[in-house]
Amino acid sequence: MKIILNPIAALPNEQADTPPTVDGDILNYRGQTYDLSQLPEGAEVEAESPFVGSIKRENNQVEVSIEFKYNSILAEPAQSQNIEDYTFIVAQGNCPNPIVFKSVPEVSEDGN
Repeated sequence: MKIILNPIAALPNEQADTPPTVDGDILNYRGQTYDLSQLPEGAEVEAESPFVGSIKRENNQVEVSIEFKYNSILAEPAQSQNIEDYTFIVAQGNCPNPIVFKSVPEVSEDGN
């Protein structure tokens, strides 16, 4: 499955998203399961949130674009503007999280 994450800084009262998981043509995201296995080759259908635009199947591969809210307090202020950094091919398992987070300072054993 080709997944394009559309990063959105979450508002202070919103929870950040966990990246989706994939099992073949089944997408799990935000607690919902989307079975896209019935989408025929060459088909394209409009979709609602959390999807952005349409869902399609080309060359026997489902392609989706989804909203991806991230914690802007924990993330670096400058995120990549390159769509390729948010595009992943996932057949099985977790989609990577492309957000660059601030480094956490190391604390020594003596507390300094």
